[in-house]
Amino acid sequence: MTIPRDTPSGQAGTTLLSTARLDALREVANIGAGHAATALSTLTATRIMISVPMVNIVPPGDFVPEIAPDVEIIAVHMDMSGDISGRTIFLLAVHAGLRLAERMLRRGRETSRNLGNLEQSALNEAGNILAGAYLTALSEFLDMRLMLSPPSLKTGSTAEALDALGDHAPRAESPILCVETEFFLEEPAESLHGFFLLVPDPNAFDAIFRAVRVD
Repeated sequence: MTIPRDTPSGQAGTTLLSTARLDALREVANIGAGHAATALSTLTATRIMISVPMVNIVPPGDFVPEIAPDVEIIAVHMDMSGDISGRTIFLLAVHAGLRLAERMLRRGRETSRNLGNLEQSALNEAGNILAGAYLTALSEFLDMRLMLSPPSLKTGSTAEALDALGDHAPRAESPILCVETEFFLEEPAESLHGFFLLVPDPNAFDAIFRAVRVD
């Protein structure tokens, strides 16, 4: 279940996409978030809702949004192939990742003290579900075939976790679609904050811009 939230478009996004096109992508993200929330709720046997407060385009040279300064983060990477190529990255702080992993593993809160193999496997699956839901919604909207590779997980500073973006990370070398993602968990209630990044190859982003058929 998603919690829709109206948030004005950022200036960086509107320089690359019209407000109407950015709103269309925001609606696609909400659809994907709804599918992901349903899948995660079924898997964990608890109610999980996902909100998409912000969808924006990070233009080349700008900083990728940070979870928080000086916080170790988790990045779940997947390569994207099909009609366009690139990669996806699911970002969240380590402490939030541990809470999400506990839900995935059906454990009690604060029973996971570190990112062991089981926790990492659970977060890879969560990232796979989230990316798959977002890309399914996007592929239907763009009428494109998009596929994902198996996920891989990295931890570290923002720069270390985002080294797949290139030598200048955490600055974007080419446009990035950034979907702010909030998880609302119940029993016990808590909220977790992260980002889903769609990082198309440079030519692929031109194809996305052309395919968003909204004035």
